[in-house]
Amino acid sequence: MVESLVQWTLLNNPSSLGNYLNFDFAKIIGQEITTESGRIDFILANTENIHLIVELETTLNSKSKLDYCFAQTLNYKNVKFSNTTNYCILYADNTNVKNQKAIEKFGKENDIIIQTYPLEQIKELYSDTVKRLSLNVGLALPNPKNYTMCYLRWMNKIMKTFSDLNLSVLTCKQIFIPFENNSNSRTNFNCYERLALDFELFEISNSKYCLTQYGKLFVENISPYVHNTANVPSIDLTNEQKRLLLKILTNGNWENKIHKVNIYWFLRFIEITHGNWLPKQGDFDQDKLDIARGIFSVTYNKRTMYEFLNWCSNYCLELGLIERIKSTTNYDQVYLTPLGVEVNNIFSLDLTLKKSRMNLSFKFLE
Repeated sequence: MVESLVQWTLLNNPSSLGNYLNFDFAKIIGQEITTESGRIDFILANTENIHLIVELETTLNSKSKLDYCFAQTLNYKNVKFSNTTNYCILYADNTNVKNQKAIEKFGKENDIIIQTYPLEQIKELYSDTVKRLSLNVGLALPNPKNYTMCYLRWMNKIMKTFSDLNLSVLTCKQIFIPFENNSNSRTNFNCYERLALDFELFEISNSKYCLTQYGKLFVENISPYVHNTANVPSIDLTNEQKRLLLKILTNGNWENKIHKVNIYWFLRFIEITHGNWLPKQGDFDQDKLDIARGIFSVTYNKRTMYEFLNWCSNYCLELGLIERIKSTTNYDQVYLTPLGVEVNNIFSLDLTLKKSRMNLSFKFLE
């Protein structure tokens, strides 16, 4: 188990972390803090503002890892964010006995607190943490699924045909007009169809595509620029379309609406990871892939996970649910806007109500 996963698990379980450190901390001051003396794993503070700077390690069975740990910890003694600051090495207890004795000796000689944690228990705690943080208040939603649709505004391409033909019901041949190609492939069309179905813009009945009331409003509010360009997907949604999609997103209808489910799970992902990392490329850190896989209960490879996260990010950006902070690293940060917080709360309330209805007890009538 890599160090970053251990750190993520411990910081998401304050009680366990406090027990392993024997430190009753009140808050996390920071994590992965870059200083002139090196990158500090994390800093904690108790109610008296006593700080504890922690050097976290996994198994320290090699001399090189041991020497590096000692050097880093001594460097940290040059860092102080509080008048009272202590320094600690927290490492896995499956480290060999010889090195454990060397660590204890180093701690006594340099006034460093030495603590251990059980690596096998941390592995179990990691699995439990992912399940706990992924809970949807007891009502099972489908797992997310990856589709090759990058933006919600692309729905204009499939919905524009209703406007062009001035019809509310289209045949399969009519709705396919914008997607006609030499090979007659329907792959691209199927992705657009799935997105429009998930947002309840039309229904399919007897091989006919019938506009819903939502769909009629969506078509009525298509931007006039859509009718004046050959590249329809490049035109942004209008504000009226965004408001409509938000209304549909929060109407409580989840059944077979995978894109709505994907947005819900992405907002949960931001909550769980604190929005600290959104990969900017297909090849990103394995430990972060493991966390994302655990949250979504999927087995995506790095490229697929990168696409899924970024496409969901695009949906949320279009609807004003998140802001994305660009960085020069391999990861951007994302955070919920006030609207995003409100929508996320609506999701939670809706799922809670559904759970309550399912579990309603009639014993008081007996």
